[in-house]
Amino acid sequence: MRVKFKSFGPIRRVLASEVLIVDVPDGSTVRNVIDSVLEMGGAELEQIIMEGDKISGNLIIMLNKKDVATLEGENTAVAQDDEITMLPHVQGG
Repeated sequence: MRVKFKSFGPIRRVLASEVLIVDVPDGSTVRNVIDSVLEMGGAELEQIIMEGDKISGNLIIMLNKKDVATLEGENTAVAQDDEITMLPHVQGG
């Protein structure tokens, strides 16, 4: 199935694209999509997104404009034509 992956900031810079279409098997989760994107982006992207074997806490992950933290986190199931958005936390003062 096809899932849209949108990115911002340094993730977008590494991927050289605002939107990627990611093909994943039926029954996939948000984490499966992110793992596929990591394979596309290589080591530089992994340094931005991952902290060890976990996704960085400095990122917000949205599924169809809902924060996955309010769903089932990275284990949230995805469906055909869903949209995952990954963006850095915005900080300032």
